[in-house]
Amino acid sequence: MIKHKQGLALPIILGLVMFLAIWIGSLAWTMTNARSRFQQVHKARKAYFMARSGLQHFLLKLKMLQRNGLESMRALERANEDEKKVLYSVFIQDIIVPPDNSYSAERYDYRVKTFNIESVDYDNARITMQVETEGSFGGQKNSISRLIRVSR
Repeated sequence: MIKHKQGLALPIILGLVMFLAIWIGSLAWTMTNARSRFQQVHKARKAYFMARSGLQHFLLKLKMLQRNGLESMRALERANEDEKKVLYSVFIQDIIVPPDNSYSAERYDYRVKTFNIESVDYDNARITMQVETEGSFGGQKNSISRLIRVSR
């Protein structure tokens, strides 16, 4: 009877070791999966903020042009369809991301994809524009499209 009880302990111990190994493996897989999802969401959020940075850069340039380059703003506002293609592309050509001075080697970028002047109100000094920007960070991309009204 004693020999029979000693033979039962070994399968119980092996079963407990197997259970712990499966539990630790599933815990490691869950943690790895959660970390991967967190990194993807983090990159997507950074791409969104890069797109917002492009929009802010566009608005800064627009405000500076309204204050210091009235002739250029009038040319943009009064352009016909053929002139718009050239003038709009020239306007957004130099809206680029500043260089990476931190040497982080992370790929980030923003750009103004399109913009269109919807309406100009000369009485109240307002301009309404449709602007679409795109930001990217670490392979993730995010786009923002806004209808904005800017006053002088």
